[in-house]
Amino acid sequence: MNGPDKIDVVTAEIVRNGMTSAALEMARTLRLTAYNPLLFESQDFGLGIVSPGGEMWGEAPGVAAFIGCLGDTIRTGVAELGLEAFHEDDVLIVNDPYLSGTHISDTTIYRPIFHAGRLVAFSSATAHWADIGGKEPGGWCRDSTSIYQEGVCFNHLKLVSRGERNTELFKLIAANVRFPGLVMGDLEAKLASTRQGVLRVQALCAKYGADVAAASMAFVIERTDAAVRRKIAEIPDGSYGAAMSLDSDGVVENDPVRLAVTLRVDGDRMTASFDGTSPSRTGPINLNPIVAASSVRIALKALTMPTDPTNAGHFRALDFDITPGTALTAQRPAPCDSYGYSVVTVVELCVQALAKAVPDWCPAGGSQLTGIVLSRSDPRDGTPFIFSDPVDCGTGGRPHGDGAVLNVMGNGDVPTTPVEIVETRYPVRIERFEYAPHVAGAGRYRGGAGVRRDYRILEEGLNLNVMVENTVDVMGRGAHGGRPGKPARVVVHPGTDREIVVTRHNSAHRLRAGDAFTATTSGGGGLGDPFERDPTDVLRDVRGELLSAEDAETTYGVRVRRDAEAWFVDEESTTALRAADAR
Repeated sequence: MNGPDKIDVVTAEIVRNGMTSAALEMARTLRLTAYNPLLFESQDFGLGIVSPGGEMWGEAPGVAAFIGCLGDTIRTGVAELGLEAFHEDDVLIVNDPYLSGTHISDTTIYRPIFHAGRLVAFSSATAHWADIGGKEPGGWCRDSTSIYQEGVCFNHLKLVSRGERNTELFKLIAANVRFPGLVMGDLEAKLASTRQGVLRVQALCAKYGADVAAASMAFVIERTDAAVRRKIAEIPDGSYGAAMSLDSDGVVENDPVRLAVTLRVDGDRMTASFDGTSPSRTGPINLNPIVAASSVRIALKALTMPTDPTNAGHFRALDFDITPGTALTAQRPAPCDSYGYSVVTVVELCVQALAKAVPDWCPAGGSQLTGIVLSRSDPRDGTPFIFSDPVDCGTGGRPHGDGAVLNVMGNGDVPTTPVEIVETRYPVRIERFEYAPHVAGAGRYRGGAGVRRDYRILEEGLNLNVMVENTVDVMGRGAHGGRPGKPARVVVHPGTDREIVVTRHNSAHRLRAGDAFTATTSGGGGLGDPFERDPTDVLRDVRGELLSAEDAETTYGVRVRRDAEAWFVDEESTTALRAADAR
C-alpha cells in the first residue's frame, strides 16, 4: 500500500483537485435540480467528500458552518452504526443537531463510496429544508424551549438500503412537513448531488487506485497542517479573549446571553475554550459542541489560509477545551433552532480576540445575520408557500481596505435572493433594493454598507418572521479608532399609525394584501481614525452616493465641492479642517 511518504506532489495535487472538483460538481447538480431558491440561489448548503475517518477531502462553497460539521457528522454515523453497516448504494439521513451540528432544518444526506468492494469515502450534502414540521414554518423557531418542538428528527437512518428506497420513511417525511412538494423535490436534488460525488470519486479511484487516492489526501492534509502551523507560529504565544452579548434567547426577554471565546496560542498550536459563556439557555440560541467547534474553524481558516479549498489539515492544529452545559456547548434536548446568531458571534469573537495579537490580519467588527421569512401554510388563505430571504450585510473595515458589502463572514458564500426570483415565485413585490451606506462605521478604512429591501405584500394570509440580533451590543465594533456600524432594523407598516420597529428576533406578524415592511441590514465597523482616510477615497464615496458632502466634512474632515463638471476635493480647506481637529 502506498503511504503519504511514497506519493509525489504532482499526483497528490491532481487527486486533491479531483476531490474538490467532485464537490463542485455536487454543488452544480444541487443548484440545477433543487426546488427551493434558498438552495439554488442562496446556496444554503454545504457539500463535501469525507474520508471514512471523518476527514474532509474536498468541499464546495456554501454555508461555512456546514462545511466544518461534515466530518463530525460522518464520525457520529460511523460511531453509531460501525463501518460494516455501510453498503454500496446505501443513502443515510441525519438532522439531529447533536449528531450533525447546526439545527434540525439542516438535513444531511450522505452515501458511502465504494471502489472494488472497499469503502473509500463518503459523499455528503447538508442543506436547509423548506420545512421540517416544527412549531414554526420553515424552521428557525423563535421561541422553542426544547428540540422536540423544532421538527422531525432523524439520527443516521437508512433512506436507501443497497439501492432499495425505504418508502415508508419517504412517506413519513412527506406527511410531516408543510410544503411536501418543495421538501421532497429538494430531497431528490440532494440524492442526485451525492450520487454525483460518488461517481466522481469512483472515477478518480479507477484511474489512480483507491490506495493512491487515500494516500494522496493524507499527503495533502499533512502538508496543509504544516502550512497552518507555520501561520499559527507567527502569532505571539498567549491567551486572547473576547466576549459579546446577544439581546436575548428568544424566550426570556431583557436577559442578555453572554458568549465568550478564549484562544490560547502555544507555539504552532491553538486551543479554544468558551469559558465565561452564559449557561445553556431556555430559548433556541444554543450551540452544541460540533457547530461551536466549526465556528472557531471558520475564523482560523479565514485568517490563516482563506483561499485554500478546505481539507482536514486546516484544523488539525486546533484543540478544544470544552466545558459542557454552556450556551455554546449545550446538551440535548436544549433548543438550538436559532443557532445562527451564535455561530456568527463566535466567528467574530475569534477574529476580535486574535486582533489583539495580530492586528494586521484582522478586520473590524462585522455584521449579525438579518433574515426575513414569509409563509402561508393554510390553503384556505391561498396557495401555501414559504420564502426565506437571508439578506446580506456589511463586513468590517480591513487592515488595508474597506469592508465588503453583501456578505456575512460567518455565513460563507450565501447570496441574497435576486429580486426577479422573488417576484416571479411569491406574492411579494420588492419596491426597493439598495445600499444602506448610513449604517457603515467610519474609519480610515470604512465598514461595508448594509442593504435596504422594501417589501410589498400582494395577497392575503401571509405570516412574517423576522431575524435580527445584536441590536444592543452591536457586532460591528470599530477598531483602532474606527467607529461602530449600526445594527439591523426592520420596520413593519412603515409610515403608518400601525408602524412597528422590530428590534428583537422573536417577532412575528400577520400581513394582508397591501401591507409593507422594510429591512435594513447592519453595517461593518470602521478601522482606523476617520480623519486619516485618504481624501480621494472620501471623494469616491461622495461621487458614488455612499456619503454626503456634509458627512464627508464632519466625519472625515474632507471638504468636497462641486463645479459644473464634477465633485472635487478642496485640498486647502481639508488640510485646515484636519489640522484643527488635531489641535
